Amino acid sequence: MVGKVRLLTGLVLAAVFAAGLLLGVAMRGPGEAAQRSESAERTEDGEGDDQDREGRRRRAPMYERVGPDEAQLARIDSIVSLHGRRMRDLHAEFRRSYDPRYRQLVLETREAIKGVLTPEQAGEYQQLLDEYDARRAERANRDGNGSRDGRPNG
Repeated sequence: MVGKVRLLTGLVLAAVFAAGLLLGVAMRGPGEAAQRSESAERTEDGEGDDQDREGRRRRAPMYERVGPDEAQLARIDSIVSLHGRRMRDLHAEFRRSYDPRYRQLVLETREAIKGVLTPEQAGEYQQLLDEYDARRAERANRDGNGSRDGRPNG
């Protein structure tokens, strides 16, 4: 049973990671293809770094290294966008299917831990958990990530 939970957790984490990567690539619209190419050329020439909208240094997608022309970049952007949507749909499906089970496991774990503690410790532990959950929900709401809103942790 533990092996299945670990495997499932690993698969969910891998899917979330892949969705994040594709979403990050997909969030750059097709109109930015020329900007990415110019920025990559400047970096190769030593004139500047390739940066994202917030000015942070970013790694150029691997397909840019092979020198696609503007028409190819436009087609690649549409492919990345399509697959990004598919990954978001898959991620939503994972959330619908596994978040309730994940939440239940975490709550069961918390209750089991409280069963080991003295009543005073259990009360303090519950207070810490409540504070943690409130901070996490606030952060999720602030970041616009409602999928993690209220998700408990141990």
